[in-house]
Amino acid sequence: MPDSIDLETAQRVARLARIELLDSNAADTQQQLSKILVYVGQLNDVELPAETEPFFGVVESVNAIRPDQVCPSLGRDSILKNAPDTDGEFYKVPPVFS
Repeated sequence: MPDSIDLETAQRVARLARIELLDSNAADTQQQLSKILVYVGQLNDVELPAETEPFFGVVESVNAIRPDQVCPSLGRDSILKNAPDTDGEFYKVPPVFS
């Protein structure tokens, strides 16, 4: 892993992250990203005992997904009665694209 990144790479990272990087801030951002890379590089040098297991979070949790159950659903009329506008069968909404 490199210890620093060039200005072009910093601009590319900003573009990929959809962050506007002004020319006045580009050099500072480049330095900050380089410092982050140095820090992450230090983590690679940490030696752990061989029996250390991967750590995924501070709270042990299990998959909390409940099993699917078939339940009666509401009828169309009862759902559409709360809609601001319908055509009797579907919700009517303003157009998104013109």
